Amino acid sequence: MHQFLNLVAPRGRGPRRSVAVLGLSGALLVGTALAASAAPDQTSGREITRYDVTATLDSSGTADVSVDFDFDFGDDPGHGPYLTLPTRQGYDETRDRVFSYSAVSVTSPSGAPADLHREESDGWLTLRIGDEDVDDVSGVQTYRLTYRVDGLVNPANEQHSGDELYWNVIGEGWEIPIGDVSATVTGPAPVEGAVCFAGPSGSTTPCTSADVRGSSATFTQDLLGAREPFTTVTGWPGGTFVGAEPLLVERPDPAAVWAPASPLGGLAVLAALGGSALAVRRVRRTGRDRAYLGLTPGLRPVHGQEVGSGYRDKRTPVSVQFTPPQDVRPGELGTLVDEKADPVDVTATLIDLAVRGYLRIEEVPRSNPKKKPNDWTLVQLRAPDAALLEYESRLLRDIFDARSTVKLSDLKQTFATSMSKVQDALYDQVTRLGWFRANPKSVRARWIAAGIALIVAAGFVLAVAIGVGDSSLATSARGLALLPFAIGVVGVVVLVCARYAPARTEDGTAVLAQALGFRTYLTTAEADQIRFEEGQDVFSRYLPYAIVFGVAERWARVFSELAAQGRALDAPGWYVGYYDPLPGMFWASGFASSMDRFQTVATESLTAPTPGSSGDSGFSGGGFSGGGVGGGGGGGW
Repeated sequence: MHQFLNLVAPRGRGPRRSVAVLGLSGALLVGTALAASAAPDQTSGREITRYDVTATLDSSGTADVSVDFDFDFGDDPGHGPYLTLPTRQGYDETRDRVFSYSAVSVTSPSGAPADLHREESDGWLTLRIGDEDVDDVSGVQTYRLTYRVDGLVNPANEQHSGDELYWNVIGEGWEIPIGDVSATVTGPAPVEGAVCFAGPSGSTTPCTSADVRGSSATFTQDLLGAREPFTTVTGWPGGTFVGAEPLLVERPDPAAVWAPASPLGGLAVLAALGGSALAVRRVRRTGRDRAYLGLTPGLRPVHGQEVGSGYRDKRTPVSVQFTPPQDVRPGELGTLVDEKADPVDVTATLIDLAVRGYLRIEEVPRSNPKKKPNDWTLVQLRAPDAALLEYESRLLRDIFDARSTVKLSDLKQTFATSMSKVQDALYDQVTRLGWFRANPKSVRARWIAAGIALIVAAGFVLAVAIGVGDSSLATSARGLALLPFAIGVVGVVVLVCARYAPARTEDGTAVLAQALGFRTYLTTAEADQIRFEEGQDVFSRYLPYAIVFGVAERWARVFSELAAQGRALDAPGWYVGYYDPLPGMFWASGFASSMDRFQTVATESLTAPTPGSSGDSGFSGGGFSGGGVGGGGGGGW
């Protein structure tokens, strides 16, 4: 059974709204969100004055959809309406979710021309209704569209315990206003709960009404402005839809293009080989790290000392370091090591701020205390001050957003923009410290832009070559069609080189050697080798660095072993766990695995994708207008 609680608006400042959704009774009512004071007739131009949708889902998750609507041509007669339906939506970094449409038909009970013109391209199915030779249809005309679609249902997963249809009934692509909207969703089992959202994309404002009766849920919305989505969420018990899974396909890789064909001309071969060689030579010359010569790795020359400089030898061994580089923050270190400001570097910064007293992390108790925590409350203890760096201040401000507490789960689907800005600030910070010859992100972006430009140029040349091939110049231009492939190959090589383009300076390489030495310590130190410093919580101080290096759980387990051996270890004051409050129970309560799980969940929450496309839940606090599957748009033609 779902537990549909705490639908908290995840965007914007000011008061936050919530609604309790009780599935046990089989019915739910969402209060009126938009006043129905305006009449359906919203404009003198084109609009839809009534839009009724019914969707009946069978046990496999296939939906039979019927759309009945009244199209008002207003003072702008035309052929008829058109609708667009998405056939592909982003799912994750490498895959797209696809939707399969069949049995598409349309009629006009009012007698308007209802020819169906179907076009599919670029992830959209466009349905134009009307006669191409009749462009003076006027007044209010009624149309009925029916179709069958597969791939809409989200099966039960970690985000929601039941099966779910998180559906954009109206997408943000509608060019005209819509009034008097209703949607009825019927499944093969009793509905457990239903909520809906309406308004500008991203809005958490409830729709006019939502009602559950048996196996059906009915939603209404009085008015929708142009490009305002209407999103419904309907839930059933897990396993209601047998075998229903998102239809996933590999996303086309824009870099995996233009491979050379069999060589018919030496010029194309020379262009491919020569251009690729130049790109590799340049990245080897400008993308190699510099290092101080004649000094032990990790050391920098003292004031006035003259030392040589050359390329870094990656084979040079580094000595173990028992402390992190002096005055280097975990996020900076993580960005330096792999030349990327990864989300895990931001998570490590969050832990570091907690260790330094800016916030406290509290486990949210579960109904079954034997289960591991799956959510945490962040409590702000101090406001950003002058002691923080720019990226640390931004992270703290954007997480709390003028509030003193926030649940980690509430940050899902709302923090992605802030995450990008924090990462950009991290790049600026390591560049400002002089560790890189130029901003690593900017360097990679320039190489990627150059690679894409070459690939685009290859497409343009190919189009010219095809045109020439159909003309009388084909004989004199023999071999011209191979040049685009050569240019494309060079473009691909440039894209591959982009990851190797950033280069560290001599100072950056010195700090890197210290970082790698400290990583060796964290990954090999045993319980009896931990070096304690008077008055310092060694565990907490080094934990953010362990997170950056991917060994946080190991580091926590080392201290659990110390506690088991009888070593007196104070529990970190920045973390509150729900365990038996007996002496020493903190380290014996599974804190190591809890900390590792927090790191994973925090990173996922701060970078979570759109819930509807990924299969997440529209009930669990992340739902919003336009966040589901489907949608599309329309207008008149």
